[in-house]
Amino acid sequence: MVNTSISRSVAWQLIGKFFLQGVAFFTTPIFTRLLTPSDYGYVALYNSWLSMVTLFIGLEVGGSIANARIRYQIENPFKYLSSILTISSISFFVFLFIGIFFKDVLSSILKLRQDLVILLIVHSYATFVISFLVIKYDAFKQVEKSAILSLLQSIVVVICSLLFVFYGKGHKAESRIYGQAIPTIVMSLIIVFFIYIKGKVFWNSEYNKFCLKLTLPLIAHSIGGVVFSQSDKVMLQYMADDTALGIYSVVYSLCSILTIIYSALNVAWVPFYYDYKNQQNTSQILIHSKRYIKFFTLLCIGFMLLSTDVLKIIAPSSYWSGTSIIWILVLSIYFRFLYLFPANHEFYNCKNIIAPIGTVFAASVNIIANYILISKYGVSGAALGTLIANLCLFLFHSFMVKFFVKESFEYSWKFYFPWCVCLLVFVHISPVISNFVIIRWILSFFLGVYIITDIIKHKSFF
Repeated sequence: MVNTSISRSVAWQLIGKFFLQGVAFFTTPIFTRLLTPSDYGYVALYNSWLSMVTLFIGLEVGGSIANARIRYQIENPFKYLSSILTISSISFFVFLFIGIFFKDVLSSILKLRQDLVILLIVHSYATFVISFLVIKYDAFKQVEKSAILSLLQSIVVVICSLLFVFYGKGHKAESRIYGQAIPTIVMSLIIVFFIYIKGKVFWNSEYNKFCLKLTLPLIAHSIGGVVFSQSDKVMLQYMADDTALGIYSVVYSLCSILTIIYSALNVAWVPFYYDYKNQQNTSQILIHSKRYIKFFTLLCIGFMLLSTDVLKIIAPSSYWSGTSIIWILVLSIYFRFLYLFPANHEFYNCKNIIAPIGTVFAASVNIIANYILISKYGVSGAALGTLIANLCLFLFHSFMVKFFVKESFEYSWKFYFPWCVCLLVFVHISPVISNFVIIRWILSFFLGVYIITDIIKHKSFF
């Protein structure tokens, strides 16, 4: 029964992630043709600030829901939800007050129009509210509702964005922003009303104290993560221009398919990994891990074989200069994937404090590397900065599990080395075959057949 529950949860997580990415991926050809690279870059800049402000407004209060479910065992979980939602609501009004009175200064700093500064704050709170309810559904194993809510938001946002861009009078970038903000705000108002009606608790000191005690330490980790993921885009806009940011964002979005895949697979792998750890069954961990890393390495190779052609399909020629950074971003994502092996070991052994330290360290490396490289190499510099930061993140956690986590770690450099070499060798020879489209597609076909055959043989990805 437990295995069935886990399989059901993982299946819905995979469905949700792939459908959400699918909506974003299949609408990219539309928006890249409706928006110039400069417009696309302006929207990407807004979304980068959106991620950061959402974090500060929300105060990560959703991170306490799973623990509260176990501790309080309350019949009506919305009592807890409505109480801690008030914390973020107060934070929102503080931010809104600051935004209204300092919109001139913030407009200059953020490089956004003054009306977009106010919209950004409201939109950030709305984004937090929707993710807050999604976290509740996940914590209470209502994964179908979680996936449906996320997918519904994504579809409504895309439809409204298209309508705003088509029928907006000029300023297509701003129309795209309003198109994604307004439906999110409307949905969030419905959710806020729903939570307070169901919970009937505006403030509970015990709940809120418990919440803040758990979530305040998470903010440093989350800040580091957001800075890590968004600093390259923000700095590229500041040090280059909206056009460079637009090209970078489209290629980054394409490569993020790999991120979605490894994130979903990690959700599936961790329960098995923890079970084997409990059983001290190292041999099974290594058997499955070797299949796991082989699968993702071959997937990265296949992606590089086809990604240039895919980019030319989903985006017009004004974006094609971005093909030169695909291999850099793929390597960057690959090292991010490798970091999960030591990170999962740390979380299993409850060494959670290592995560925010590593994230802040990598984010700092990313900022420094971007500052040095973007001025010299532009878009390529931003990609190289991200690669260096992800490599440092992997090395940091590998160092920590060896010297600071006393429990034995299953993976040595011999585990990673062959597959890293395999990917690096392909990166080295890929320019040679880049102009031979037929050869690349034939290689991709046989690689795909091999991957599928291997999955069927073992009846698993790992």
